[in-house]
Amino acid sequence: MKGRGAIRRCSSSSLELKTKKKETEVCGLWSVPDDVFVHCMAPHLSRLDLVALSMVTRRYRFVAVLHELRALRSRRSRDLYMYVFMHTYPDPSPRWFVLHPVKRRLKPVNLNLYPAPATLAGSCFVKTAWGIYIIGGLMNGKPTSEVTFFDCTDHQVCSVAPMKIARSGASACLDRQKIYVFGGCWDDVAADSSNWVEVYDIETGTWELLSVFTPKMPLKIQQSVVIYQKYVYVVDEDGQLFNSSTSEWKFEANGTTESNLENRNDWLFADHTLFCRGTGGKILWRFPVDLDWNEVKGLEELQQQHSGFDIIKLCVYSSDSMAIFWEARPQGPDQILELWCAQISMTKHPQGGVLEIWGNIEWSAPVLSDSSYTGLNLLFAGSISV
Repeated sequence: MKGRGAIRRCSSSSLELKTKKKETEVCGLWSVPDDVFVHCMAPHLSRLDLVALSMVTRRYRFVAVLHELRALRSRRSRDLYMYVFMHTYPDPSPRWFVLHPVKRRLKPVNLNLYPAPATLAGSCFVKTAWGIYIIGGLMNGKPTSEVTFFDCTDHQVCSVAPMKIARSGASACLDRQKIYVFGGCWDDVAADSSNWVEVYDIETGTWELLSVFTPKMPLKIQQSVVIYQKYVYVVDEDGQLFNSSTSEWKFEANGTTESNLENRNDWLFADHTLFCRGTGGKILWRFPVDLDWNEVKGLEELQQQHSGFDIIKLCVYSSDSMAIFWEARPQGPDQILELWCAQISMTKHPQGGVLEIWGNIEWSAPVLSDSSYTGLNLLFAGSISV
């Protein structure tokens, strides 16, 4: 009995020594300067490493260092993951999916204490270095100021500071660690020009109303895109085009109107070029100074293979490629709904003095299929290095 008691006491003492040693090692970690720690650790950390680090401590300083690690790693990482926010009916709420990079199948993201989104229509999405913001939208039929953030490194969703103005049907874009939200104001007070644009500082976590000049304050903004980090293009629901420099914030209408706007969605800017999705499986492009859209060549085989399909989402996949999503129902007795995805790299070719852009299909495959799905609404898609 004495021997057993001695063993227990020895084990207890050993455990105490090990605990103290770990505490000393952790304390030693914090003696390293932040910039040295970040630059030494970032190249060697995986997404799961960041998750583990986030569980070590809740000290404010570590939270700040963790953000720096994420930002630096996202710039160096080659691990691209495509995240999709989608409502699959008859499920009661939308949820997050992640595209497996090898199997190329969408897998539901399992989230602890995942809050059911209160907004379905009218929300806007902004992708950052390591997560996605969901901004505004409709709650019980009324616009809301609520904002949530989906962290792609540890797959957690949290509420962030709400906007000052409730908005639905707004558009938002990211420019140098600040999120700009345009329009979406629903009443005369909120639609005052001093409330039309709101900016969120990611580093401080605060919202600020931005005083701007605009000749028109449209309710719904169909598209907004940042050009060269110097200009913002905004297209309203009537197709009227406004532009402003990001230094003066004075929106001006250039007197032109986008025709057939309802069939030109998901504007994005890549390689000095504007892209959008058209009808019939087409991707369109033009330079910012031009008005006429051109068709991306080289997608005819895909369009013939899936006759009559329409792209439901166009997004950036990598630095030199894009991704498109579309629905398909294969012919047969089961009629299973499938969601397809294709990765397309873009190259520019001058042809007889005329520039053409050609798309090369890297791969295409059904990424989601389920006999229980009666329909789907793909709200957001974007790739993030995590």
